[in-house]
Amino acid sequence: MTSKLAFTFSLSPPLDGGDPSGWDQVISDHQSCLDAARSLRILRCPHDWAGSLDGLVRDGQATADGLDPFARSPGSGPTKDRLLCDAVIPHFDAARLWLQVHLLEFNGADLSTDSPAGIRWLDAVPLQQLSNDTCWFYPTEDGHYLASERSCAVRFAAGVLAEPMSMDQPWSYDRGDLRLLWSLMADDDDLSCVGLTYQRRRIEFPRQAEDPAPSVTWSSFRVDGMADPSFQRLSTISTYG
Repeated sequence: MTSKLAFTFSLSPPLDGGDPSGWDQVISDHQSCLDAARSLRILRCPHDWAGSLDGLVRDGQATADGLDPFARSPGSGPTKDRLLCDAVIPHFDAARLWLQVHLLEFNGADLSTDSPAGIRWLDAVPLQQLSNDTCWFYPTEDGHYLASERSCAVRFAAGVLAEPMSMDQPWSYDRGDLRLLWSLMADDDDLSCVGLTYQRRRIEFPRQAEDPAPSVTWSSFRVDGMADPSFQRLSTISTYG
């Protein structure tokens, strides 16, 4: 039998502190607690580009699809060379949510969290009691950048480790290895909760369904290490599909 860790959210711990009464209900509670996110893409502008975000919108290049506005420009090169971030960031309500940790057991090679053969409840802890780490989404290298951001309603599966742990050796779960990630998103006034890790491995919440908002907010910004502040937002425009 093989095993893997799974992570779900709830508004309170299990009543009996033991095994959940049913995995389907655990997932239903999880999906009602974690149902919103924002999609963020950050692109480096071509070095020889001297235009503006206003011009890209006016010319129909920066649109409500949030995709690379330079993709069809002659000589701009492939999008992958400019794309610095393409992330869907769940909305973690750190003040209200509990994180539950489960050990899922499987009889065969299929390790889908939809159909475990057995479930062991390991822990439940309020998010606000976890240790904190910081991370940085926005670039720190000098240059001119564009970012597109869109809110979306999302149905997430249970969280799993992006880099699986080996479960064929003796191991033990330790709450102290959980970290809540916070990032100062560019010029936001407050830190944003952007994820969790366990033993320095990122916890990933696979998307089962996504309903994006009809509008995208584009931002143009510069990073200049010699300036104060180093991050300078130049313009912001919302486009609608």
